[in-house]
Amino acid sequence: MSPGLCEQCEHARRIQSAKGSTFWRCSKSDSVPGWPKYPPIPVRRCPHFTPGAPRS
Repeated sequence: MSPGLCEQCEHARRIQSAKGSTFWRCSKSDSVPGWPKYPPIPVRRCPHFTPGAPRS
């Protein structure tokens, strides 16, 4: 399943678990109180979306 906006956001970081699951972590959760660290996928709208390559 596509992660939606996270796939093209500079605040996103793709995380692969040892069991093969993929999670998308949002770094905005570090500076915005209450913002989810792992948003429900797919993300269709996001006020913090910033175009750019996700961090690896």
